[in-house]
Amino acid sequence: MEQAQERARKIKLILTDVDGILTDGKVNFFLTQDGKIEEIKSFNTQDGIAAMLCHSAEIKLGIITGRRHATTVERAKNLGFTYMYQGFLTKIGPLEDVLEKEGISAQEVCYIGDDITDLPLLNEVGFAATVPNAVDVVKGHCHYVTKRVGGDGAFREIVDFILEAQGKLAPILEQVQASAWVHGDKPEMEIITSQEGLK
Repeated sequence: MEQAQERARKIKLILTDVDGILTDGKVNFFLTQDGKIEEIKSFNTQDGIAAMLCHSAEIKLGIITGRRHATTVERAKNLGFTYMYQGFLTKIGPLEDVLEKEGISAQEVCYIGDDITDLPLLNEVGFAATVPNAVDVVKGHCHYVTKRVGGDGAFREIVDFILEAQGKLAPILEQVQASAWVHGDKPEMEIITSQEGLK
């Protein structure tokens, strides 16, 4: 745990997968009246507060996902994510792009993933995290495995861990209790779409 805390102290940017991390990993399909197939995703409000905490702590957020879905884009915009890479099953390219744009090293990045397509990033970043419902091989490549499952506050747990390691969580909680919390402006989100992944 001490090694994980040391790694978490260096984090300036959090990148995450969506399905299985920000959601429970289930994809619910339904047929519209005009015959189109749509899907529903459920997101956790505690994870939404986690994004606000990151804004207060000046930690940027990004998504790298193999799927392309309008609901994910709108959720990320609403929460103030800076980067949205969708349709990327090969995820190392988006990481390299973010590092160049931010002028930071991979050691200053946390990545959260739960399946084999996440392994290259989990092996590259300074702080690799996953959820208990991840595939087993992924857990062996991570510095931190949450107690909470994906879609049920796991992202919040990781954010709290990082902010606590950096000494930033307690001051924010004090602001909240004093009704003086200002979580900052949401950045304009950059959306990069690949046709590689699943629609």
